[in-house]
Amino acid sequence: MIYHRYSNDQLEQLADGLNRRYDAARLKQPSQIDVYDIVDLLDARLAFEYLSPDRTYLGATIFRDGTLYVWPGNPYVEGMMPLEKLFYGGTIIIDRDLNESSKEQDNFSENFTVIHECFHHARHQASFKHSGHMSRSFSGYGQKQTSKKDALFWIEHQANYAAAAFLMPSEAVEYGARRILHYRGDPIPFGYGIKDDIRELGSRFGVNYSPMVFRLQTLGILEEEFNPYI
Repeated sequence: MIYHRYSNDQLEQLADGLNRRYDAARLKQPSQIDVYDIVDLLDARLAFEYLSPDRTYLGATIFRDGTLYVWPGNPYVEGMMPLEKLFYGGTIIIDRDLNESSKEQDNFSENFTVIHECFHHARHQASFKHSGHMSRSFSGYGQKQTSKKDALFWIEHQANYAAAAFLMPSEAVEYGARRILHYRGDPIPFGYGIKDDIRELGSRFGVNYSPMVFRLQTLGILEEEFNPYI
């Protein structure tokens, strides 16, 4: 499989560029958005299906016309069988069970899943040209030939990193960290005492605790090692 080996800096630039197309003000201060506006912005088709009977898969991107097995419901009941269904290329599929949930944690997970799939749609078409018609979600310019396993790992990493960078722009994260986490320039010790503040900051961006931790650590705002005594 061939894929573009984007550096993290390049992924940041792609995410910032998409924010500028949508709403440049998001680059400065924390804000939530309707992530389905981005699906429209990218001219992608959208579908909601039960992708698994247990949320094994939360999203999928269809690059070329083809079939996908979907389920009649969630959770699994005895005798339930998947159904083969045709989808057109350019379709982003979001798990219906996730979309129908009213829980904030699920709503925030949906936000991340949608943007993750949007970056697959926008950037990974060529990678699946000869190796399948879809992607499912569980450095330097140019292209790199590698094994499919390694390529899929990096493609998922790119979509995750770009989704985090889009939903939590670096300058806006620093702005929020200074006000909520009392960030003053040195990495903040990471422990139990700061968890609630991290959750609060994440809610300002419409994301859950784990992606907020990932983003803070990626930007060097939060120490990577967890200290249980803090």
